Amino acid sequence: MSELLSLRASYEEGTAGAWLEGADDVLAVFEFGRSPLDSTDPRHVPVALEQLGEPAMVEVWRCAGPIKTGSWDRLRFSQGEELTMGHIALDLRESSDMREASRLAYEILQTYLQQSPHQWPLKIWNYIPGINQGQGDEELYRQFCLGRADAVLIDPGDSPPLPAATAIGSRAEEPALQVYFLAAALPGLDVENPRQVSAWRYPRQYGPKSPLFSRGTILRLNGSQQFLISGTASIVGHQSHHENQVANQLSESLRNVHSLLEEGYRLTGDSHARLDAEGMLKVYIRDPSDLELIRRTLDAEAPAEIPRIYLKGDICRENLLTEIDGIVSLQRN
Repeated sequence: MSELLSLRASYEEGTAGAWLEGADDVLAVFEFGRSPLDSTDPRHVPVALEQLGEPAMVEVWRCAGPIKTGSWDRLRFSQGEELTMGHIALDLRESSDMREASRLAYEILQTYLQQSPHQWPLKIWNYIPGINQGQGDEELYRQFCLGRADAVLIDPGDSPPLPAATAIGSRAEEPALQVYFLAAALPGLDVENPRQVSAWRYPRQYGPKSPLFSRGTILRLNGSQQFLISGTASIVGHQSHHENQVANQLSESLRNVHSLLEEGYRLTGDSHARLDAEGMLKVYIRDPSDLELIRRTLDAEAPAEIPRIYLKGDICRENLLTEIDGIVSLQRN
């Protein structure tokens, strides 16, 4: 992992506690398969998505230190010289509904960022219990999007910089809505995918409020560039493709990732993003029985050197079976 990268993200063996002990450059350690309500150290972020396959890994974020930690309202943060990770876990048993919980989470996030030295969110991860439960506009994901829109109060038509984002369903019995983010002092370069309708322009059929995120964001600090890839599924235009065909959905998702990376190259003019050892992929799988087929498909279609991890998670549309997100570095030509 290059020391020149502003965010050094990797999958590592070992426990979260071992990676946090005595480390002066660890911004966050993400531990899979535990409720986010279990966290006591702001740098320790349990994620209620089960890892599929062996060996068990943690995700480690490092950056230039020293690292400062603290809490603000119901948000815990870990702050380096150039980057901040913030983490919110709201107990849904204490909230009236998903829309209200989502609104509250994003109000806390925005209010915190307004007084932070790192005011610009680059990417936001949202893990939503029972994401597909409910019918029509009462589906929990649509209610989550309504709450987010209630809090954010922006008009995407004005082309504000929107962060990249992932929204995945954790198990329905998980009590916490989880939102965590990476932020910097300057906005990233948001990138849209030519193969896809921008999420914030989705037609009404997908809900009363469209999702508010960009397809990806390029982090540019100290001469290094990294591409933060939003959750990317088998969607072309605004329509889901390859229903009930998980391998084909994964292949379509990868085509979307490559299209997004090419668009990033077009916008920067001199830097290519590569799926290599400097990056990482996270693959979300609705049905764990699809793991081996997805693993074989990814091994055949993505470079072997890019680290990847597989997590059990539901996708925001019921007809989607898998989704990918990740972080990759950009190299000058």
